[in-house]
Amino acid sequence: MKDKVFTVRDALKKQNFKRIIETVKSGGIIVFPTDTLYGIGASIKHKKSIERIYRIKKRPRKKPIAILLSSWRQASHIVGRVHQRIRMLMKEYWPGAVTLIVASGTKKVGLRVPNHKFALKLISETGPLATTSANTSGKSPPYKKNQIEKRIIEEADIVIVDEKPLKGFPSTVLDVSSGEVEIIREGSM
Repeated sequence: MKDKVFTVRDALKKQNFKRIIETVKSGGIIVFPTDTLYGIGASIKHKKSIERIYRIKKRPRKKPIAILLSSWRQASHIVGRVHQRIRMLMKEYWPGAVTLIVASGTKKVGLRVPNHKFALKLISETGPLATTSANTSGKSPPYKKNQIEKRIIEEADIVIVDEKPLKGFPSTVLDVSSGEVEIIREGSM
């Protein structure tokens, strides 16, 4: 298990970072720090890996998983044209602890750019990640490394831990898919 758990400092070492990127790009599952909580994520290009996250978390299939981006500019690659008003919100709140639910064709998708150096570097190399908190559904999400459940660590392919505690509150979720702003969840901002 030790050879798959890294501190952020060790994860950024060239050989380790290369291994982490290759793991994610090949469909691996990663636990990593964000600006709010520890997330569990996979490349949006690997649907089986996203299904694996649902299984690992014991998360109901009806609950969507947000997509983390490295910049607001990536949003158009996910949802197509981004309305100017929504783009203004993205520029105002990102990077940061605000998830925006936007329309993507006939569906809705939650997008966020975390304000965490490691997470941003990771996503800039791997591309967007389908990510949710790294806990069993219904349990408290972890914001300290010792709060990550042993089962989650064992199931993930790689785990990155931060030496200091994270904010400890999930992101604020705003639904802007209709053109109006509706607060779905109040959290960090």
